Amino acid sequence: MQKLLNSILRNRTLLLFILLLALSLRFVARNQNYQRNNFLALNNVVFAPFFEIRHQFFSHFKRKTHNQQLLEDNQYLLEKLINQQSKTLLLDSIPFEVIPAQVIRNSIQLNYNHITLNAGENQGITPEMGVITSRGIVGVVHNTNKETSSVISLLNMSLRVNAKLKKSNHFGSLFWNGDSPDNMMLSDVPVAADVAVGDTIVSGGMSAIFPKNIELGVVREVTVAKNDNYYTLSVSLFQDITNLDYVYAVVMPNAETIKEMIQDNE
Repeated sequence: MQKLLNSILRNRTLLLFILLLALSLRFVARNQNYQRNNFLALNNVVFAPFFEIRHQFFSHFKRKTHNQQLLEDNQYLLEKLINQQSKTLLLDSIPFEVIPAQVIRNSIQLNYNHITLNAGENQGITPEMGVITSRGIVGVVHNTNKETSSVISLLNMSLRVNAKLKKSNHFGSLFWNGDSPDNMMLSDVPVAADVAVGDTIVSGGMSAIFPKNIELGVVREVTVAKNDNYYTLSVSLFQDITNLDYVYAVVMPNAETIKEMIQDNE
């Protein structure tokens, strides 16, 4: 302690000069716009690496909070997007909502694949809800319990989804034929339709499960059997079904009303 005091006394003039210089720079930076901006710029350059290290350190502990915020942001944006795209659905006033969930199991090697979600009845998920991501359709909820849900994957040969060409109202049935997981088939599109490789395929909206105009993929091959009046289109999906993390179950409050309207029109 005595050595420290002796050192301060020996260098008191230098220490006083540094203190006064720091105070003068602070006063100049505070009261003069030009000098303040230069001082802040220099300060950012000198201390930026330390700020970045500090940010990375604290971000590590806040990762869960950040992920939850991102999930909520995506939920909000999806709801806005779905509602905007579905204005011309059977009932214009139907508000769509989505429930976020995480995929905890995803079978992809079978002909009839299923997905398990970490959300169920307690979160508001019920059977026959559509499941989507920001890049397309994932499947349809098959059954639920309090905490989990089982989803019929789009990679399930029993599932068929109403879809159409984005540039026209020519509808078809989207399904998986058990081949490559990134290749779907769209059948029953009439040969009168103007179809070309690269055309976008969207959800048809002719059900109480999926809203219309959710972009699904693009046409990569067009075929038509001899003496047939319908195309069979090979479709590349935007969403990689083999690589899923967070998904969203679509809530349609008036689903039963829509089902009744569809049945009455059949």
